[in-house]
Parts: sequence; structure tokens; C-alpha cells
Amino acid sequence: MPGRLLILGAGGHGQAVADLAAECGWAVVGFADPAGPGSRADVIGRDSDAARLFREGKIDGGIVGVGNTALARRVELYELLKASGISVPALIHPKAVVSRSCQIGEGSVVFPGSVLGAGVRVGANAVIYSGVIAEHGCRIGAHAYLSPGVILSGAVVVEARAFLGSGAVVLPGLTVGKDAVVAAGAVVVTEVPAGETMIGMPARVRTSGA
Repeated sequence: MPGRLLILGAGGHGQAVADLAAECGWAVVGFADPAGPGSRADVIGRDSDAARLFREGKIDGGIVGVGNTALARRVELYELLKASGISVPALIHPKAVVSRSCQIGEGSVVFPGSVLGAGVRVGANAVIYSGVIAEHGCRIGAHAYLSPGVILSGAVVVEARAFLGSGAVVLPGLTVGKDAVVAAGAVVVTEVPAGETMIGMPARVRTSGA
């Protein structure tokens, strides 16, 4: 049952996650932020205070609210919550369309208007933003970040920590490798190597100076 939720990250994405959490029935008790209490009325501690707040019975769960400006920190905050024994719920907006055969990992957030088709699997702490379409058989790895309007056209694999910008399209059966970046509006027609950045239509690996 939903309870009291702490959001780690008080920026724009954190605010969006707070709205999503409320739609899912959670009571958002506040935010954790490196600046600490006093930086804003609804900031009740630093990230490192999450364990203490849990021990004191002030929160029932926590979730990462840091967005695409600090992707590596998203992983760190998720691991902090897990190490502290804090429940990390998946949040799925009531207006997302999610197949009954879809599996969504803990800590992942699915925003309104998203469509997750038959057999889609989403790993832990992933972000599925508004309007994302992932058709049948897609695999979305842990800590992956899909920006608004991304389209995965069936049986696409997005590996761990990959980032796809707004409106990016990946054709069927392709893989976006670990830590890869697909730029906004790119149309991916070939495999995306791990750690590379793809831009353009059709997408190509960005070279130095491009």
C-alpha cells in the first residue's frame, strides 16, 4: 500500500515525480537535496538523511527524482536507497497504457500517455517519460532514461544507463548499448555501440567536432 514517500532530488524532474507519486496514491513528505533543509520549504534533508528519516519512521519509501542533467547520480541515489533498506516503488501513472504482460522494475517511473506493449520489460530505476511508445518485446535496462516521445518500434533493446532524447526513434530489433546516448529527434537504423552518441536522421555516431 502507498504511504509516505521521500523524493531524492528537488529540481524539475523531482517535481514531476512528486506529481506522479500523488497520482499513484503516495503522500510526498518532501524532498532531499544536497543543499539541505532551508534551501526550500519542502526540502526536509540531504540525500544522506534518507536512512535516518526511514529509521525514525518518517518515511515509508523513497525514489530517485534526479533527471537527465545528472544521470550518473541517479544510479548512486538508487543504490543509496537500497543500501538503507528503504522500499523503492515503481510509479505508473493511471493514464499510461501498460500491457498486462509488461514487467516494470522497482524505482522506475512511467509517466502519462506512455504505451508499453506486450512482453515489454523495464529494469530498475528507469525513466519512461510522457508519450513514450515501447512496442512488443522491448527490453529497457536498469537506469535507462527515455525522454518524452521516444518510440521503440518493437523488440528493441535499450541497455543499462542509456539515454534517449526527446522524439528519438529506434527501428525494430536494434540494440542501444550501455551508457549510449541517442540525441533528440534521431532515427536509429543501425546498432548503437555502448558508450557512443548517435545523432541525426538516419542516426550516425557523432565524431569530434560534429
